[in-house]
Amino acid sequence: MKRQLIKIAPVILSFLSIFLISELVYAQQPAASFYYDDQGNVSRQARDTNGDGKMDRWSHYNGQGQIERIEQDVNFDSKPDAFVYYENGKPRRQEVASKNDGRIDVWYLLDGDGKVERKGQDPNRTGTPTLWVYYQDGQPLRAEENSSSGGVNRAVYFRDGKMSRIEEDTNADGKPDSFGFYENGQLIRKELDRKHTGKTDLWGYYQDNRLVKQEEDLRGDGIVSRIVYFQNETVVRREEDTLGRQRMDIIETFAQSKLIKRLRDTKGSGKWDAVYIFENEQLVREERDTDADGTFDLRIFYADGQIKRQEGDTNGDRRVDVWVAFENGERVEQLEDQHSRGTISARYTFKNGQVIEQEAVADAQPPSMALPFGAAEDELRSMAAATGVQVDKPRASAVTAGLQSDSRKK
Repeated sequence: MKRQLIKIAPVILSFLSIFLISELVYAQQPAASFYYDDQGNVSRQARDTNGDGKMDRWSHYNGQGQIERIEQDVNFDSKPDAFVYYENGKPRRQEVASKNDGRIDVWYLLDGDGKVERKGQDPNRTGTPTLWVYYQDGQPLRAEENSSSGGVNRAVYFRDGKMSRIEEDTNADGKPDSFGFYENGQLIRKELDRKHTGKTDLWGYYQDNRLVKQEEDLRGDGIVSRIVYFQNETVVRREEDTLGRQRMDIIETFAQSKLIKRLRDTKGSGKWDAVYIFENEQLVREERDTDADGTFDLRIFYADGQIKRQEGDTNGDRRVDVWVAFENGERVEQLEDQHSRGTISARYTFKNGQVIEQEAVADAQPPSMALPFGAAEDELRSMAAATGVQVDKPRASAVTAGLQSDSRKK
């Protein structure tokens, strides 16, 4: 069924146009027919309010002379399509056939002063209202869309006449599982209970009606374990607690929705110790901090999913002093700068994982120009600059266990 919002503004005007405005016309067009009961009391009036010679307004009275019902032919087709019902001389209900087919599809329930308390609509032409709007002092408070089983599957709440919250029951179990929060008519937050457990497990945050951040509880423990950031509704950064230690241990950044970099705390120690670089979503380089000092000291290059070469810093000066070459994923050569002079002083040849040849080299040049190793903080700054999101260390996951959305507190 197509989603519809109940039209709010025409409520008061509709009632006035049918009832009060017709009263003004009634005063200007006195032509009428009167019908009496056995006691001589007027039981019905029929009036021609537009002077076309056809009756278009019928008023019905009880034995005490009090008005009970007014029928109005609003479109002047000689058939009543609006009805006002009275109690103790005061209007309490109005029914309208808005499609000019004689079938009632709009209902107004009125208070003792004739003000609208509720408006019902039947958009599916079932003969029963499935959309209801509740009013107070002329302002909408709540709009509800009923399911075929009679439960509410969509409710819209208002504050000062403006939409403030939408709740939906997406699986028809009688409990809302989708919550949208609005300010000045714009969506600012959305919460979902995707597993229908009564607990929110997905939070979306919006600016200018665009998604900018999303938080997820992946384990159902009430703790946010994944955060995704968006720019122009495109993913630019993702953080995740993959180890279940209540702290984020992965940060990923994206360009044009493609993964370009991943920073990891592989041990769950609270320290970033590995970074992975991707091209066309294929891993091309990896750097590791093997001694947990905050600085990377091992660099691995990949091609077609296989290791091609490695670079290492064995003395902690951030400069490469070991070069390792691979073929078909197997180490075939290792070059070392054993004197920290930036030149090769030893060469090892491997076969089947074993050294088969070893020789000293007199200050040979490295096989390639190697960049110095950086620190995890450098990668954090780089990723923050690329996405505008600042994270200094593996941060704790947000704890939401036991909390319920304000929308559940009616």
